[in-house]
Amino acid sequence: MVTIHEIIDLMGQKSTSPEMAALFTSLALGKPPKSVNANQSTKGFTDKTNQLSFNFKFNITHEQFYPPVSPKKDDYNFDCYLSSVVLFSAGNGKKKLQDPKPASFWEGFVSPDASYETLMAFIGSDASNGKKVLRKSLNDIAEVVIWTENATNAISAMEIRLKESREIFSHYDFVEEFAIKTVKEAYTLLVKWLFDNQYLLLPAEVYQTALPADYAAIQDFTNKYLKNHIWDNQLIADGVLISFLYKISGNRNMTLPDGQSVNVYIKHLYIKSAGQWEAHQEIYDQRNFEELDNFERNISLNEQQRQHFLQTLTQTFELFKQIPKETF
Repeated sequence: MVTIHEIIDLMGQKSTSPEMAALFTSLALGKPPKSVNANQSTKGFTDKTNQLSFNFKFNITHEQFYPPVSPKKDDYNFDCYLSSVVLFSAGNGKKKLQDPKPASFWEGFVSPDASYETLMAFIGSDASNGKKVLRKSLNDIAEVVIWTENATNAISAMEIRLKESREIFSHYDFVEEFAIKTVKEAYTLLVKWLFDNQYLLLPAEVYQTALPADYAAIQDFTNKYLKNHIWDNQLIADGVLISFLYKISGNRNMTLPDGQSVNVYIKHLYIKSAGQWEAHQEIYDQRNFEELDNFERNISLNEQQRQHFLQTLTQTFELFKQIPKETF
């Protein structure tokens, strides 16, 4: 029987590794997946005898696993890694499930039948702070998440998962070879806006040199300092800012206090700054989406329009601060 510590050591392992094959053989789970495709996102395997669920995925927002690797270069099938393992779930019914694993599985860890005092000693009382969902770091890449019952504080579920940041803008937004995002300059100028306002967590010396409003220069900067993405852990601890960035990352509206609804999609703000919105909508109304994509890719801002776009981001952020709090 595998132990909890062996599972911890396997977190983040590539699905095709010899160690993963040995685990699946020992639990009679067949063969682990060779890859996960973009439509699947994840693949799961359940050991019903021991009530263990193993999940593999490719889009993991942790620097060790990013960006996703497509072995066939088709941007559809990706290498995948053990991302989470459900260790225990009591279920939602009146009759709670019991953990079938032997005590040796849990040795040196906390088990589902542990008392609240034992659980707190394991987690650390400072980390618990009365919460019903508890987390404990296990190593550089993995953590255990433990859920407890409201009434009894008994453990209701346990899961080991990879530590991940929240992704707001991905490498698809910045890397030139990914044509799916048509207005790359909108995202590079966003990086400049974040830089100019010192919203990025960067060494102080990086801020000593101004970042020009130049597409190639910002691309190089984004690759060097942000690794071609914007995650929440790269930003200052400002929940409103993070929620704002999430809001503008997609085709979303915000409702102002006076009831006015304003579209804040960064792509639309960029096209409007270029003075191309009416022409864009004419093509959109014709439902000629190939022509629309080409139209968007050919938009480029001049210096005055770039400054207008940066000012638009500032003004939109100020408006966002006026609406009821949204969290991402």
